Amino acid sequence: MRIKVPMTTADLGPGVDSLGLALNRYLTVEVGPLATDWHVEHNLGATIPSDDTNYIVAVATKLAPDLQPHSLTVQSEIPLQSGLGSSTAALVAGIELANQLGNLQLDDYTKLVLATRTEGHPGHVLPAILGGATVGYFAQGELYASGVVVPDYRVLIYKPTESLTHARAMVNGPAATMLLAAWQNGQVALAGRLIEATEVTTPALERVRQATHALDIYGTYLADTRGTVMVLVPADMVTDLTDVLGHMDDLTGTYEVVEIAPQGLVVE
Repeated sequence: MRIKVPMTTADLGPGVDSLGLALNRYLTVEVGPLATDWHVEHNLGATIPSDDTNYIVAVATKLAPDLQPHSLTVQSEIPLQSGLGSSTAALVAGIELANQLGNLQLDDYTKLVLATRTEGHPGHVLPAILGGATVGYFAQGELYASGVVVPDYRVLIYKPTESLTHARAMVNGPAATMLLAAWQNGQVALAGRLIEATEVTTPALERVRQATHALDIYGTYLADTRGTVMVLVPADMVTDLTDVLGHMDDLTGTYEVVEIAPQGLVVE
C-alpha cells in the first residue's frame, strides 16, 4: 500500500490560510510488513526520527492507539520549512495510515476536520486532501470548504540562498472575495495584483517581481516566513519567465516550475 499527499501552498495574498493549491510534488508513504517496532526509512535527514516518534507514526497511533507496528518507507519531494506543506502532508499521511491500518472508514470530511483542528486553519489541509484549488473557513469546530476555479497556471518556486525571517501577510476578507471573483471571471491580471497587494516583501521577492512585471505577469507572493517566492504563471508564459530569470545574475537561488495537482490524497 502506498499513500501519496501533494505539496501545497496557502499564502496566496489576501487568502492566506484560507485559499490553497495542491502542487504536483509528493510525500509518499509505502507501508511494508508488520514489525516488532515501528521503523521509518526516509530521505528527510538525520533530524527526522525513524521510530515511533516520527510525526507520521505519532499521528497515526494517536488516532488509532491499537495499530500494530509496520515498517514504512517515506520519500518526500516537498522541501522542509519552506511553507510548502511538508508538515501538513505528514499529518494527512498519518491520518490516512491510521484509517487504512485501523480500518477506521473515515470519509473525506472527517479527515479534513481532524487535520484542520490540528493545523488551526484549512489553508494547506484542503488542497492536500482534495487536490486542485480550494477555499475554506474553519470556525467553532465547523469546516466549510469548496473547490475554486483558477486560470491555467503553472507555479514557479524560487528558493533564495539567503533566509530572511519576516512577518506574514494578514487575511483581508474583501480582497480575498475579489480574488475569487477575478479567478471566476478569468481576470488573470486583476487576480495577480490582488495577490501582490501586501506590504510584506523581501529583496528576492522584489527582484522576481521586477522580472514578472516586465512580462505583464502578476501573482508573486511569499510562501513562508523564510522567503520562498512563488509565482503564478500563465502556462504560455513559463518559458519567457524562466529565460528572463536565467539571465538575472543576482538571483543566486534555485527555482523549479510545478503544476497544480488536480488530485489530493490518494491510496494506491
